[in-house]
Amino acid sequence: MQFRQHQRAAHIRTARLIGLFVLLLLALTITVNLLQALLYKLILPFSVGFPALFFETNTGLVLLFVLGGCFVEAQRLRDGGGPRVAHWLGGKEVRDPDDATERRLLNVVDEMALASGQTVPRVYVLHKEDAINAFVAGWGPEDLVLCVTRGALDRLTRAELQGLVAHEFGHIKEDDLPLAMRVLSLVWGLSLVHGYGQNLMAPDDKGHVGPMSWLIGLVFSITGWLGWMAGRMLQAAVSRQREFLADASAVQFTRSRDGLGNVLRKLWHDQQVLAGHMRHPAAGMVSYLLMNEPGAASCLSSHPRLSERIRRVCGTVLPPMPAPLVRMEAVEPRIPPSGRLALAASSATQVDPVLSAAQARQLREARSRDALSRLQNLVGPTERRMITLALMMNIHNERECALWHHMAEGIHDAQRILDDVAALAPNRHVPEFERLTSTIAGDPIEQRRALVESARNLLRADGRVSPRERLWWLALRHRVSDRQSRQAFMRPTTGQGHDLQDMSLEQLNHVTALTTYMARFIPMDETAKGLSPAGLNWFKGVMARCGRTQGTLPGPAPDADALMHALAGVQELSWMMRPLLLKAWVEEAVNNSEQGVLSDQTADALRLAAGLIDAPLPPMLDAHYPAKP
Repeated sequence: MQFRQHQRAAHIRTARLIGLFVLLLLALTITVNLLQALLYKLILPFSVGFPALFFETNTGLVLLFVLGGCFVEAQRLRDGGGPRVAHWLGGKEVRDPDDATERRLLNVVDEMALASGQTVPRVYVLHKEDAINAFVAGWGPEDLVLCVTRGALDRLTRAELQGLVAHEFGHIKEDDLPLAMRVLSLVWGLSLVHGYGQNLMAPDDKGHVGPMSWLIGLVFSITGWLGWMAGRMLQAAVSRQREFLADASAVQFTRSRDGLGNVLRKLWHDQQVLAGHMRHPAAGMVSYLLMNEPGAASCLSSHPRLSERIRRVCGTVLPPMPAPLVRMEAVEPRIPPSGRLALAASSATQVDPVLSAAQARQLREARSRDALSRLQNLVGPTERRMITLALMMNIHNERECALWHHMAEGIHDAQRILDDVAALAPNRHVPEFERLTSTIAGDPIEQRRALVESARNLLRADGRVSPRERLWWLALRHRVSDRQSRQAFMRPTTGQGHDLQDMSLEQLNHVTALTTYMARFIPMDETAKGLSPAGLNWFKGVMARCGRTQGTLPGPAPDADALMHALAGVQELSWMMRPLLLKAWVEEAVNNSEQGVLSDQTADALRLAAGLIDAPLPPMLDAHYPAKP
């Protein structure tokens, strides 16, 4: 019921926005026609009437520029989402920064995501903007971005930065972003001509602007001024109540009035002294998204007066506060992409000092869901193959990562794929690997062969292939092989019993060789001296279930040819025998695991082995993985 109410309210807001846009477009068309008619009479005062199709041509040109601009920008925003807005304003994404203030920003964003229960957005910094400001943009969790100006990083304390970021998370909570993105596309269409002129008049990075470009830009700016004014009116007419709601949410998330209150006071000081100036020509066009509208307050402001916002947050109207550069008293540690979750959980205690382990786990699960959503939205064949390789390799192996990046040349934002794979919960790697390989199995055979070869080269990039890595490679080759040959492994062999002790000597030898190989990493990796005690006990337990109880010890590890021969022999067991063998592997692994709980690596190895022999997962192993949606 609550979802339907939110949906109905969103439809009402959208309908009002479209109606207001139509009225402004109608007013703009009439005004342009009147001005053109007046200009024509001033130039030709003695003419009678107007040329044929005079008003129709003016109206057509206005509709062409405005509606065409709205349509083009709406499509761009639909495809690019929040990242397009961030790049449009010159934002640079922050992932694993060396800058202390950017590290502090990432920590604060993680804290506020936990406090608000919202998705963690991608973080961008507007390095050329000295004003204090920020905004969020995007259609949904999959393309959500948070942009913060360099001035905010340099001139806000940590508590104030929390208030700023919490305000933006308030917009996410109130579901303001879809409407804001639609407003942006409509304003862009109305301000198309004026915005083009402003871009021509804007100085370059060195502060230079060509005189001819400036003159042409001036002509376009004057011509499009009416459209720009209509865009400002559209922004100002949209309800300002959303800023008050976002401020209230920020106080709720941070449990403090001082952080956000001081931010608003510093914004007020900037507005009075510096006019809150932002350098980018399009800053006014996106003012509806910003924490506070750049420039001096006016009747066309898209935000409430800062004095009123301060009164509501602090209980009284406090005076403006200067915003000097902040001297960082403590430098927060650098957080690698794979370790940011743990620090976020600990640093979030500065917002709520009684954070529990359950809340930290919820943050990790939220980050994992976000990463999984982004990975599943990448549907290109090359992207699918690179995600598959990333799931198989060791993310912390420098040589493997370097080769992966070389293979991923030409893929947009390849590092983001590695970051998202690193953020996945450990028990989601193999299910995602299986989903991707099921899709890849339908690709042309040349592409599948290239993927298998790439995986082999990637796994041996550091000069060695561990037994566990070889298992991943065998699983990949099996899952992307021709389905006709894979079905051959499911043919039951006649004349066999239905118990592991009824296997023939040849079958038992195949099982022994494969179990010997797997004992090198189940339930623990082997050491330099040989199998671990847990691995040796696991092997003995499995062999006892197969009828070999008298002093059975594992022989030398099978080489590549012997391993393939043993695997083929096990794959030819009957359809009832293979599940029994897998059950023995799983139960003995549980018996020999610490505290009787399978580790993520052991569970993954057993699940990959189950796929190799085409056996269903026992409930004990299946419970280790998230349920399918």
